[in-house]
Amino acid sequence: MCWCSAVRVMSLSVPARFVVSARTRHGRSPRSPRPVGTDKQRRVRSGNREASCRAASVDVSPHADTSVRSFLHDKTVVLTGSTGFLAKVFLEKLLWEQGDVRTVFLIIAPRGSQTAGDRLTKEIIATPLFDRLRERHGDGFHEFIYSKLIPVAGDLGVDDLGLTPTDLDAITTNCEIVVHSAATTTFNERFDVAVNINTLGAKRILDLAKQCKNLKVMCHVSTAFVNGLRVGDAQERAFQMGDSIVNELQNGDDASTSDDTSKGLDPYSEIALAFEEARRTDSHQQASGSSTSEKELNERLITLGTQRAKLFGWQDTYVFTKAMGEQLISNERNDVPVVIVRPSIVEGAFAEPFPGWIEGVRMADPLILAYGKGLISGFVGDKKGVLDIVPVDAVVNVMLASLALEGNKSYDTTGNEASENAEIPVYHVGTSTLNPLNFLVFLEIVKDYFAQTPLKEKKSGALIVPPRNISVFKSRKLFEFDTWLRQDGVRVMGTSILEKIKPGSINSADRRKNTIARKTWDQLRGMGELYEPYTTYAARFSSTNVKQLRYEMSDEDRVAFPFELEQLDWTEYLSTIHIPGLLKHALRVGVPVKSSSDKSTSDKVKPPSSVEVMPIVTEKA
Repeated sequence: MCWCSAVRVMSLSVPARFVVSARTRHGRSPRSPRPVGTDKQRRVRSGNREASCRAASVDVSPHADTSVRSFLHDKTVVLTGSTGFLAKVFLEKLLWEQGDVRTVFLIIAPRGSQTAGDRLTKEIIATPLFDRLRERHGDGFHEFIYSKLIPVAGDLGVDDLGLTPTDLDAITTNCEIVVHSAATTTFNERFDVAVNINTLGAKRILDLAKQCKNLKVMCHVSTAFVNGLRVGDAQERAFQMGDSIVNELQNGDDASTSDDTSKGLDPYSEIALAFEEARRTDSHQQASGSSTSEKELNERLITLGTQRAKLFGWQDTYVFTKAMGEQLISNERNDVPVVIVRPSIVEGAFAEPFPGWIEGVRMADPLILAYGKGLISGFVGDKKGVLDIVPVDAVVNVMLASLALEGNKSYDTTGNEASENAEIPVYHVGTSTLNPLNFLVFLEIVKDYFAQTPLKEKKSGALIVPPRNISVFKSRKLFEFDTWLRQDGVRVMGTSILEKIKPGSINSADRRKNTIARKTWDQLRGMGELYEPYTTYAARFSSTNVKQLRYEMSDEDRVAFPFELEQLDWTEYLSTIHIPGLLKHALRVGVPVKSSSDKSTSDKVKPPSSVEVMPIVTEKA
């Protein structure tokens, strides 16, 4: 069973799983699949982590149960980021596929008066994400869920994660699987904040994993865009100490490197720089009694992060600090079995827990919604380039399958301890090489959707008619100019000049329109600045390990944990699943989303003539 077949489209002349372009159709390896993890032996691991005896089954018979479910059975898991989109879907899938998982410790930071337990109840369990588990367990749902999930107050930005001695002891005594999915994903975050969460946070979770006496495997969720400004094929290889993308590019061109980058990237020096600059700025403000605003201080540290990222060959602070997190893991992991999963742009679910599920507005979504609201007529990008997006359930399935494969491999068949220098397995969960989505094609699909399903102005109820043609702008300046014109820039400029010449010459309504237009234009201009590196991205993510992972899986696991991204039909996914799901779940607009139980493309899943949408950017002037 292929991944795409989870949604049945009986009215099509061929099954949905075969509706793919010729260039993205790949045959399966003719070799017989080898089940996950048949190489387990009883052995003793040692190293900087406290030595402990870890028993693994020795059953290597051809009929041994080596499925992902079997690996997860009766395991104790630690999960970070569980209030976030990806980790929440991971948690639901884990409980759905293996209800006999022993315990899941959820490290959750208290927020205001809300405890970790409060956030578990309100932000995780109460969401529609768990509806199919509610249906399965009925009146016993809460008893089941609270018997499995243990909220633990912790903070990724604090040494020792801020865990109490009791919680720390419970985790290190029982935990067998660590999944680190927490991060700050703001592209232009303050340098000190991003370093503390994305770089040091990874080290802190690794330190916790080292203390776990029964650890089998740790999964670190990174991002495919840690490949930075690389061009062409980007391999599935973890970053090592000293790796610098700018050096790769310059050495490839036989160019000399600057003094700052010639020795490569040292994450420890960058950490020290970030914190020292934060302390220096704060001390200067206190000593001088400066009236420098918090906003100005933030801007200094935001600018520093962007400068350091670009100096070493990354496009923004987010991916730069995530890459340094990988470096610290590579440098300090010792004998900890680690797998790194690098998703690209994670968007709404294709099939599980149900089609279209999404929380919040992801990276590609402001672009979709801005066009639907008539605020833009296109976007800056590469007309021949690709937009690498991936459904969240595919990412989750790769995470679970890789945990089983690598967790079982951590016991080799020779009885010898695995080398600490062995490469960390990395999995690119993306589509730029498996099933490329051309950027212009993406925009055309968005245009066609809103042509058939126009949004309504919230107040007037008038239909919003997007531009008939959609454009890919070659430069951000062209995009900004076009957007300025669409926000009545000429009128705004003229009335503003008139107001300066003759104060009081424009009325309050026009003044309000001008304010809205300026704010909207500023937001859209900022969107262009932040997203241009991703819509013009030059690297293509090799997914060799992902394909090998699928080959290693049993037939049963391929059905239960599918990620055949080669089979994904983009028009089908975007127009009948993702965009309707975005409007329904993220913006609370009543739009039907195609269901895996649908028996035909009937009116049940046909887009309505129009929908009302809540604004995600300031109202159109």
